[in-house]
Formats: sequence, structure tokens, C-alpha cells
Amino acid sequence: MPLNDRADPCLAVIFGASGDLTKRKLIPALYDLHCGGLLPDQFAVMGISRSAMSDDEFRTRLRGFAEQFAAEFSAETWDAFAKGLHYHAADSTKPDHYAGIKQRMAELAKTHGTGENALLYLSMAPHLYEPTIEQIGAHGMVVEGKSWCSIDRDKRAPWQRIVIEKPFGNDLDSATHLNRVLGRVFEEEAIYRIDHYMGKEIVQNLLVFRFANAIFEPIWNRNYIDHIQVTAAETVGVEGRGGYYDSPSGGAMRDMVASHLLQVMAAVVMEPPNTMIPDDIRREKIKVLSAIPQPLPMEVEQFAVRGQYGAGRKGDKDVPGYLEEEGVSPDSHTETYAAMQVSVQTWRWEGVPIYLRSGKSMAKKTTEIVVGFKPTPHCLFHEQACKILNPNQIVINVQPNEGIRLRFEGKVPGSGMNIKDVEMDFDYVKQFNTKPPDAYATLLLDAMRGDQTLYKHRDEIEQAWRIVQPVLDHWQAHNEKPVPKYAAGSWGPAESDALLKRNRDHWHNHS
Repeated sequence: MPLNDRADPCLAVIFGASGDLTKRKLIPALYDLHCGGLLPDQFAVMGISRSAMSDDEFRTRLRGFAEQFAAEFSAETWDAFAKGLHYHAADSTKPDHYAGIKQRMAELAKTHGTGENALLYLSMAPHLYEPTIEQIGAHGMVVEGKSWCSIDRDKRAPWQRIVIEKPFGNDLDSATHLNRVLGRVFEEEAIYRIDHYMGKEIVQNLLVFRFANAIFEPIWNRNYIDHIQVTAAETVGVEGRGGYYDSPSGGAMRDMVASHLLQVMAAVVMEPPNTMIPDDIRREKIKVLSAIPQPLPMEVEQFAVRGQYGAGRKGDKDVPGYLEEEGVSPDSHTETYAAMQVSVQTWRWEGVPIYLRSGKSMAKKTTEIVVGFKPTPHCLFHEQACKILNPNQIVINVQPNEGIRLRFEGKVPGSGMNIKDVEMDFDYVKQFNTKPPDAYATLLLDAMRGDQTLYKHRDEIEQAWRIVQPVLDHWQAHNEKPVPKYAAGSWGPAESDALLKRNRDHWHNHS
């Protein structure tokens, strides 16, 4: 990559540095950037958490995770990278700990030549976000009026940016409140609300797929597209995270639909932006979300479905149901599966149903976008195959097997008129002979370069919560009703299939 794609000099301060996210994602991603030559020489990491630990102990603990999760690993490159890893024991919610935090930051900035540039990453429990943000502001860690966007690289003003993980609130009110807390300390251009789904290479490829190819954009509308599906399915259950998942922030609707799938959907249906400047792209996504009406209370059961996985069998192994998982209340109504139909009320998309679904302990791990086209207006092959002809589809695989597949009808070789589904396949790995970069590596690099394209604007966050809030309220108000069950290893509850059958559609399930 060209040198101007490198990150700006900075000190990355990770609050909650002893947690899994730091070990499994952030440090391996930063190490990958180091291996790719994308970190500047003037760079260092300062980890903060309450556990007592020396710099060397911090580095030793992280090395094994880099070996396991980084794209590549060598002892020599790790040793060079690890020289910039430092640790400071403190409680980020306690005012009297900030003198030590600021002093250590100043020392490391001087030692590594990072200047005043600081990337503050909140990798901690959500209830610690607000007190930590307030203490950062109260102790002058943000230089007022010095916000700097990487587009103006010639200015070289110092910057302080904050990256905040999901869950970003657990409903509309809490998300709006957290945005106000952030806004009292940081300018909007310095706030990076991370969504690792948007960092996935194939999701970014959506913009190129749609807006760099004249053969797709003219048919990307209600005249040709019948419906759209966005699926995020996992084969694992809560896997020891039952206590968190069964909390007010848990459940598939909050965890996936509001946090990820609405964002991906917005990228699929957004209008062409005026430019590739982040504000222009994010503005178009906000327009999409704001054009989705809330379901009325009496419509929720018509447009949304929830479910819980029960005991089942995956391969040759019996697996427990959600209510039998450790940390889960035996009378829990938390959904492990959520599906929702939404509509975008614009000239381009009026009347096109869009289906979103996510579930745990399902038949296959997959994240994909399916664009289903309308059938041909007239079938010439009545006698040969008309009853089995399938409408065309574009399937965009986000993970695994990243790629784009176009399904259409073709004639089987031979004398008869036999028709069969065929596929044109763009496989990302085979085409470019490389694996997609880790989403966190992409997003961290963007944050250090000041590029907010793949990060959420506050309006995106609040619009997403606005859309799902009536569903959450309805489910909460009707907790006396049993949550539909689906067998572990299946494709979800029968009620979810009925959601699509009403429109004569069906889920794109893998056999």
C-alpha cells in the first residue's frame, strides 16, 4: 500500500485492556497492521485496567493470542511490535486515578514521539462507558477545538478520538443518552462508533459492486427486485456467555438486528452518494434508516418473530437448549432468534419487503445478503420447465467464503429443453489470491487515519433503535406468552417461515 495509507502517529489507549476483546481482536489486529507496514514508527499502545501487571507481563499475556489470532506471526516481528506495548493499572471510573493515567500517557508520548495524538478505545463493560467518558472530559484529555479530519492532512493538528464498542445502549432512550454524554466531551467527527460487520471486506465491496458497474444499478429498484434478505446465522449457542446474553443488553434483536443488520441493509439499498467522502456516504445510510416506518403495536406480531433454541443435535453431538445454558434464567424470555420485515418508503424501494434475521445455534454459520429478483413477466417454457423455474438471485456472502454469486437459468447440454439453475461466482479469495483483512484491522487503521466511512453516525444509531423499539416494547409487554422454540441445528422457528410465506417468499436456507 502507498505510504499515505499508513496510520497517523498516535498513542492508542485501550480502556479494559485485560478483557477478551483486547486479547483476541485488538492486539492481533494492530500486530497485523504492524506486519503490513501500516503503523508508523511513532506508535505505542497503553493498556489500562484494574488488574496489577507490568509491561512485560502484559506483553507475555498477549503474545499467545497474537500467535493464535493474527494473520501471520513471527517471533522477530512480535518482539519489535511488543516494544510499543505498555500497561498501566487504574480504574477509569475513579477521578483520583487520572493524574497517574495522564502522567503515563505523557511519558509514553514523549518516549515514542506520538505527540498529542491519542486514540482512546473503550473495550469494557457497557455500564462503564458513561463514567469513563465523563472522567476523560473532566480531566482535560481532549484538547478543545483541535479535532482534525484526515482529509486535511496538511494541517497536522493534534487529535484525540474515541472508539466505542457495542452494545451502544440497550434501547432508544439509553442510546440517545449515551450520544449526549459523548457529545459533551467530543465533537462528532472525533467519535467512532464501531461496527465490525461494516469492516468486513465484502460489505465494503457493496459500494463498488453497485456504483462501479453499470449493469447492476439500473435494475437496483422496485421494478426488478422482489425482496431482499439479510441473514446472520451462528451454529454456536451462547457458549458460556449466558449471563451477559440474558441481560437487558442481550437478545438477538438488540445484539444483531439493531446493531449490525440494519447497517448492512442500509449499505445495500442506499442511494449513490455524491462523493466517497465519509459524510456523504453516512448521509445516504441515514436517509435509508429514516425512511423505514416503525411498526404499530398491533402490527408487531405480523412483522417480527422471536425464538429460543431448544435442545438438539449437531453432527454427532447432543447440545442443550438455551434455558439449560449456564447463567440463563429457566423462565427467560430473551430471544436467541429474531426476524423482522421492514420496508423503505422511498421512490426506489416502495413495496419491496426486506427481511432481516439472526439466530444462534442454527444449521449453518453464514452471513449473507440475498437479492431476489422478480420472475419473468411471461414464461416461454410452459411445457419444459415453467413450474420449476426460479427467479434470478444475487447472493452476497459476507462470511465465510466471501464472494458474490449470480444465479440464473441455463439450458442443460443435450437435445431436450432441460433448464437448470447455474451460478456465476466471484470468490474473493480465489480472485485476488489473498484472504480478506480482519475487520478490526481495517477499522482501527481507519480510526487512526481519521476516516469515519465505516463507522456509525449518531443518527444511524438512534434511527436503528427507533425502528426496533416497538418490537422490543411489545415483546416485553407480552412476556406471559411462550417464546416459540426451534431445535438447535435448525433454521429457526416455523413462525419465521410464515413471516415470508405471507408474501409468497421463502428464506434462502442452505442444505
